[in-house]
Amino acid sequence: MKKMNLLLGTLLATVALSHAVDSYSDVVGYSKVTAPSGTVTIVPGFVKAAKFSGTASVSGQSFSVSGFSAGSLNPSVFSDRPNYPTHYIEITSGTYEGYSFDILSNTASSVTASGVPSALNGQNVSVAVRAHVTLDDIASPTMADYSDAVNLVNPDGTATTRFYASGSWVAEDYSSPAGHTVIYPGQAVSLSSGGVTLTTTGVVKSTKTAVPLYAAAVNFVGPLSPSGGTKMDVLQIAPYLAPYADGFNAFASDGNMTTVATYYSDGIAILDAGYSPLAPGATDSIETNTGFAVSVTADTYWIMPSPLNR
Repeated sequence: MKKMNLLLGTLLATVALSHAVDSYSDVVGYSKVTAPSGTVTIVPGFVKAAKFSGTASVSGQSFSVSGFSAGSLNPSVFSDRPNYPTHYIEITSGTYEGYSFDILSNTASSVTASGVPSALNGQNVSVAVRAHVTLDDIASPTMADYSDAVNLVNPDGTATTRFYASGSWVAEDYSSPAGHTVIYPGQAVSLSSGGVTLTTTGVVKSTKTAVPLYAAAVNFVGPLSPSGGTKMDVLQIAPYLAPYADGFNAFASDGNMTTVATYYSDGIAILDAGYSPLAPGATDSIETNTGFAVSVTADTYWIMPSPLNR
C-alpha cells in the first residue's frame, strides 16, 4: 500500500454494553486504508463492541452468560456449505487473557463454545462476547465485482478465496454468498485488486489477543493497531517463536508482496536475517493495518499486547 492513510477518530465514547455486569469507556474510531493495484495484506485494526462483559462460570465448554435470546448467537445457517460462527467469547483477564472461542450455541443463561481448555473448567472468569469481524466489514464500493478478491489461509495451509460482488462477497463458485466469512482478531487477509480504498470501524481492543500460529501453514497475521505503525519490539512476538527456527517476513506495501525483511527470534528478542539482534533504536516496523507472514515449527499462540498498552 503506497501509504495507508489513517483517519482515526479517537472518540472516547462510553459504549453501552447490553447485559453487562460492568460498563467502561471504549476507544472507538475508523481507519481509512488505501491499497494500490496488486496484492497487499490487510488486518482490520478494530474489534466489535462487546455485547456482554462480565464474569462467567465455566462448565466444560459452556459459560454462564445471561441476557441473550436462545439461539441468537448461533452460527450462520446455510444448507449448501459449512456454517460460520457469528460470535465469540473471549477471556479478558488472568492466565488465559486474550484467548477466544467460537460460540456454537446459546440459551438464555449460557453459551457453548468450541475448544475451551479443560483448565478453565470450574473457574469464574472475566469474559466478553463479541460479534465476529467479517469480510463484509471490509467491503468497499471502490472494489470491482468478480475481479477483486481476498485469500485467507486455513490452519492446514490451504487457502480460501472470496470474490467481491455487489457490496458483499461470494465463494469460489462465484455465486454462494460468503460475506459472513470470519476474519479472526489478528488475522490478515491478502487483498488482490486494481487499487481500492476501504474503511474499517470499531473498538480499539483494550486486552491482549491470542493469535494462533499453525505449523502446517504460512500464517498471515498482524497487529491490531489502527493508529500508527508497530515497531518490532512492540509486537512482543519473540518469546512465542522457537529460537533460531521460527521466523517471519515483512512485505513492501506497493502491491508486489516483495519481502523487505526476514526476522527470527532468540526466544527473547527479535533477530535480523543474519541472526543478530536489532540495533537499539531500530525503526523496523509493521505498517498500520498491514500483516506479515509467520512460519513456525510447532503450533503455538502469539499473545499480542493491546495497542493501548504500547
